[in-house]
Amino acid sequence: MRRVNLVRELLEIALRESLAKIDPSGKMELSEFRVISSSDLVIEGLLEGVSLVGFAIGEGPELIMAFDFENSSAIVSRLLKLKKTGILETYDIRDLMESLLREMGNVIAGQFASRLSNIMGYDLLPSVPFPIKTVDQLERILNFLGGGKRLPVFVGLVHDDHGSNLDVYIIPSAGFIEKLAEHPEPFRRTFRRSRGVEYAR
Repeated sequence: MRRVNLVRELLEIALRESLAKIDPSGKMELSEFRVISSSDLVIEGLLEGVSLVGFAIGEGPELIMAFDFENSSAIVSRLLKLKKTGILETYDIRDLMESLLREMGNVIAGQFASRLSNIMGYDLLPSVPFPIKTVDQLERILNFLGGGKRLPVFVGLVHDDHGSNLDVYIIPSAGFIEKLAEHPEPFRRTFRRSRGVEYAR
């Protein structure tokens, strides 16, 4: 559990820093960051359905970052610098998914991968976006990342001043967690950064 909590803090700091870089006004912020098991994520998918946009980060990959765009039109407007939020709110956000994928990858996943690269000390690049639309797809991804073992899934809720929400799922591979356990220096770099101490990569 201690290892999971350390990974949680590392990923939360990286995500908060990414959002602050994207929106310096502070109007878009991480209001919640919790951990659930991969089996709970599958159950949630069975109960509520699955419609996520995923990005593989790093070789292997080392993590999957996925987004649920339900109720997120105001946040998407802010990220894409659209002045009239109502333009997006008049549509089902999923109807605009194809045109938004590349932009979202550049905005959140790209910034998160950059922050995580600084923390880890090596390059972690995001993949092109891919859809996760069924529980079967989700289970295959989880089995691949975990080698058949249950994984912690970190769930962030990004909130803005318009009342719009964006759910972010970060699923680290078993190998990524083991790497952090064997080489804890990224934790020290992260926690120094969180206390405002500058460090050179």
